[in-house]
Amino acid sequence: MRTKNTQKPMMSGKRKDMIFYISMMAFPVAQFAVFYIVVNGGSFLLSFQNINILTDTTTWTFDSIARMAKMLVTDSGMLTVLKTSLVSYLLLLVIGTPLGLLFSYYIFKKLPLSGAFRVILFLPSIISAIVMVTIFQFFVERAMPEFVRVLFHKNIPGLMENTATRYGTVIFYNIWIGFGTGVLMYANGMSGISQEIIDSAHVDGVTGLREFWSITLPSIFPTISTFIITGVAGIFTSQLNLFSFYGGAAPENLQTFGYYLYMHTQAAASRAEYPDVAALGLLLSCVAIPLTLLVKWAMEKFGPSAD
Repeated sequence: MRTKNTQKPMMSGKRKDMIFYISMMAFPVAQFAVFYIVVNGGSFLLSFQNINILTDTTTWTFDSIARMAKMLVTDSGMLTVLKTSLVSYLLLLVIGTPLGLLFSYYIFKKLPLSGAFRVILFLPSIISAIVMVTIFQFFVERAMPEFVRVLFHKNIPGLMENTATRYGTVIFYNIWIGFGTGVLMYANGMSGISQEIIDSAHVDGVTGLREFWSITLPSIFPTISTFIITGVAGIFTSQLNLFSFYGGAAPENLQTFGYYLYMHTQAAASRAEYPDVAALGLLLSCVAIPLTLLVKWAMEKFGPSAD
């Protein structure tokens, strides 16, 4: 009798835990099913469709795939968009990641003004993108030329107006606003490093630079690799905030595939134009998926160990 009485509360507790788990997971699972599986599944099917709006009929074909594949390798405009997408990712990776790690390390060590840096770097992540772009444009288009005129008595065009500095300015903005999440995640990862290990290293005469390179980076490498892998996965979806800067009129030499796909979807006059856009997205996914898996494998195989 005692055994039965003990088992009933245990079974009841497991049932309650299961109900709680299902209730907590129901919304995110439903959101994933609707906004990822259904949406991407519909886009996948559109890639193989030919929609005739005059007869209101849909036929299955590879025409859109073949047309977009040919366009990717022969159209000069597409090659320019591809180049911009790849170069932009590399610049954000090579410049943004090291700077983000250094800022995170500065904050982690609680050096002077580290708290202020944390707020300043995270601020763009909590303010509307349109507001941040407006403030930034005012600074680089009006304030900076005025500073140069007053201080150096020289007239220069705005950085966004000048074609020679336009792309660099956009990249600088994206690096700056990208610090928020990265710095927060890196700094939190660094806070999990055992203080005893750091103290032991200092006793052995390890300098700050050696500590950063030999202790800090290996300890947070999983976080770094996650950012790099997700960045590779988003090479063809990033639009560098071009829509916030230019709306639908971004210069062709600045356009990325993320911006190109978004604008062509928005500008489609009818549903009959969607298969080409969907086919292009599918072809880019066929490049991004194996590339992402390759980078993930390389990071896991050749990355440093926390031990």
